[in-house]
Order: sequence, then C-alpha cells, then structure tokens
Amino acid sequence: MSLQGADELRRRLKAIGVIADTTRSGQSSLAYRWQQGTVRAAKPMIPVRTGATRASIRPGGTRKGKATVVGKYTVNFIDAGSKAHVEPRQAGLTKTGRVSRRKRGSGKVLKFTMGGQTMFRKKVNKPRISGRPFKKEAARKGLASLNWVNYIYDIWNRAA
Repeated sequence: MSLQGADELRRRLKAIGVIADTTRSGQSSLAYRWQQGTVRAAKPMIPVRTGATRASIRPGGTRKGKATVVGKYTVNFIDAGSKAHVEPRQAGLTKTGRVSRRKRGSGKVLKFTMGGQTMFRKKVNKPRISGRPFKKEAARKGLASLNWVNYIYDIWNRAA
C-alpha cells in the first residue's frame, strides 16, 4: 500500500524549506524579501546631509543563519547617539569641521581650515548627539511588508 500524493507533498515541503532557508541567496527566500523591505523602510528614516549614509544601506549576507541589513558605521551613531567627548590629537578635521581619522602633521596639534581661516588646536570638544532610533522600526516595517502568509500559500500551491 502506498501513500497517495506523496510526491506532491515532498515537492511542497521542499519548496517551503527553500523559502525559509537563510543560507540561500535568492529572491525566493523570505529572508531576502525581509531585507529588501527593511532597506526600503530604513532609507527615508535617515537624516540627509550628504546622502552617503542613506545610500550605504543595503541587504547584507547572512550571519549564523540570520539575514542582515548593513550600512556605514555612522548609522549606529544616528540610531543610538553619542556622548560628549574630546577628539584626540591624532585626528584632524575636514574643511566642513568634521573629524577625519587620517593623521595630519606630526600629531601634536590639530590643524584644519574653517571658514577660510587656518586653526590649530590640541583637542576638539565634540558635543553630545541625541539618538534618532530607527533600526528596530525599519525591521518591523520590513517584516510587515512581507505579506508572508499569502507568499507561503502561493509557494505551497505552485509546488504541487
């Protein structure tokens, strides 16, 4: 005696396994669809000065079986904020007054140009930056945009 519909059941279970597999990189996985939705939700939430941070948000790979969304390191400072701190002597400032991690000169003083005037400083006091949390909300919106129940139904029915 054999089970009727066993082949169809195997195909359906295999199809469900493929969409739940986060190690596969493809548009058929739920993880990939979540990443795309999260990127679409996160980009408008990031404040724009130059647009480089917003443009850096993109779907990442998978780490330890978890799908990721990646971007520039400054995204974390926008999300969580930062404490007031003193920039060390080795750091320099760019023309706009932002801190550059490249060493300038001997490292004894900071030399930078601001407003057409050259300035020398031993240290720079950076003020506190309040956080603008958006990462969790973007992940929630990405998950809500999946419409995953209907997606699973479609995959299940197409596999038979």
